[in-house]
Amino acid sequence: MGIFNTLFGKKKLKITDPDYGDIESIHIKGTHVDWLVKQSFIGTHIDVFLRGDKNGISDIQKRTLQTILTQEAQISFESEKALKEQFENANMEFINIDTHFDVRSLFIQEQGFELTFQEKKSPYYFFNVFFENNKAVGVSVDG
Repeated sequence: MGIFNTLFGKKKLKITDPDYGDIESIHIKGTHVDWLVKQSFIGTHIDVFLRGDKNGISDIQKRTLQTILTQEAQISFESEKALKEQFENANMEFINIDTHFDVRSLFIQEQGFELTFQEKKSPYYFFNVFFENNKAVGVSVDG
């Protein structure tokens, strides 16, 4: 299998980050590395995807994540408001995030971040809530 890892770039980096412990790369392209961090957020363990280089997570991405984590209650409120609006637009009853969704992942982007929720019941759709300045600015739904 070694030749396939070399040919297809399946090699993963693993380092210990001083703030987030053991982290692993999920994608490497040139000097750019996408890192996976396991983090507790909104009452569950989620995958957090951050950018950096072979030495670790970029300082900007780290600061953004730290800000998000300290404002968990506001982000949860904003998420619930955005998701409730989606349910109401579909003429469906919305109770709360805990009833309808599992929080799955957080993607930190250049302008804000994206928080992904998955329905607990069929059809198990993914709802992606987009944030700028810690305010929900949009939602997309993936089947």
